Amino acid sequence: MAVNYLDAKRNLEDVQRLGGEIIRGSLEEIAAHVNTQGEGVPVLIFNSLSWPRVEMIEVVVQLPAPARDVHVVDAKGKAIPSELLSMDAATHRARVLLLASTPAMGYSTYFVRVGAAAVPDQSGVKSAADSLENELVRVKLDTASGCVTSLVDKGSGDEALAPAETDSGGPKNSVCGNLLQTFVDKPKQWDAWNIDADFEKQHWDLDKADEVRLLEHSPLRAVIRVKKHFQNSTFTQDIAMYAGVPRVDVKMHVSWHEKHILLKVAFPLSAHNTKATYEIPYGSVERPTTRNTPAEQAQFEVAALRWADISDARHGFSLLNDSKYGYDAKGNVLRLSLLRSPEWPDPHADEGEHEFTYSMYPHVGTWRDAETVRRGLELNYRLLPVAVEKHEGALPATYSFVQLEPNNVVLTAMKKAEDDDALVLRFYEWAGKEGDVTVQLPARAHSATETDLMEKALGELPLTDGRVSVHTKPYEIKTVKVSFGRE
Repeated sequence: MAVNYLDAKRNLEDVQRLGGEIIRGSLEEIAAHVNTQGEGVPVLIFNSLSWPRVEMIEVVVQLPAPARDVHVVDAKGKAIPSELLSMDAATHRARVLLLASTPAMGYSTYFVRVGAAAVPDQSGVKSAADSLENELVRVKLDTASGCVTSLVDKGSGDEALAPAETDSGGPKNSVCGNLLQTFVDKPKQWDAWNIDADFEKQHWDLDKADEVRLLEHSPLRAVIRVKKHFQNSTFTQDIAMYAGVPRVDVKMHVSWHEKHILLKVAFPLSAHNTKATYEIPYGSVERPTTRNTPAEQAQFEVAALRWADISDARHGFSLLNDSKYGYDAKGNVLRLSLLRSPEWPDPHADEGEHEFTYSMYPHVGTWRDAETVRRGLELNYRLLPVAVEKHEGALPATYSFVQLEPNNVVLTAMKKAEDDDALVLRFYEWAGKEGDVTVQLPARAHSATETDLMEKALGELPLTDGRVSVHTKPYEIKTVKVSFGRE
């Protein structure tokens, strides 16, 4: 089994390398047709999702000479929030953090210029050794435990975490969100595949921190680093907040050297619901948070994609992830499974170094109101920067290739058709609402046809001013095939 996984790892590395080359080549091909004339070093920021985004992004640019400071402007020459992170004096390569605004399924052009400049107010992130705050969210930590003790959505003022339990003698324990928990993990059979329902029987709360310190602080980004350990393993959590972003990211590095131990992260929440919601491919499912019946007791661990959520009518909390797909919700506690350490059939399964990110997203209303589907995709599909040379081009400095309305649909594929040179667009409705979806198509779209998943035609779609309207039922997957005329 171990040998098979080593082969699979090599194959995956090849796929990642080739995939990266294809992505870079594709973006560079688009960039070659964009007009990038202007003062400074041009950088294109690509957005692969089907809605506009405003997010922080790091870019690396080659400057003509060393610089003590830089600033960034958009294609209209307007200065935007930015920060010089580092400068290589020998190569003149600069690493810059900037607040990028990008259209749906498109790109924006920015210019990195040498020297300081008057910029918009950059008071977005405030930070201390035990707190982070931006325009949207405020988070507090306990420096002794490393736990998150408060997580507030500033729009409503609601606290996302449950208050500390109390008894007649006073507080029983303090609030502890983002709590790492370890469990003895010895399933009765199928060691590498199963988690037994009684996994909570023996566990440890990692509520003592080896280190809590402010690692990075600026108006655009601040990071608090928390270090912990358990037996032979160490955990480093970089809790990051960005200006204008409603989620709090936890980038985690784990040096994992355990046997028969399950690692989870837990959040006791102030929202209460008898059901939690989990993302699945092209939709979502609800599972009970209670354990009253045998059926409920059997649904303790839930496979999910990019997020899980507990909400009530007033507010809620979504736990996003970029690579961990097991959750459980019991009562008002939502947990994400991070690592296991089975011994059969591979005695060294998952041992070694791991890096992954999960995010805290407190919100008003339900996950539908908060558009958690979008937040999960944004975590997983980051903006993509491409530094380019100055040149003329037929494409403008900012452009959107495809747009979809309303907000409750997601474009999941844009690809070449299987049987001809047409373009295939696939999207789905995620909020349970029936309605008409308007799709703004790329330039020179000549005709559009609705098809099934096998790309067999179902009927022509009227094309008006480059747009088509597709009637979509709740949770329905739709496919549109677009043909183009020639110039």
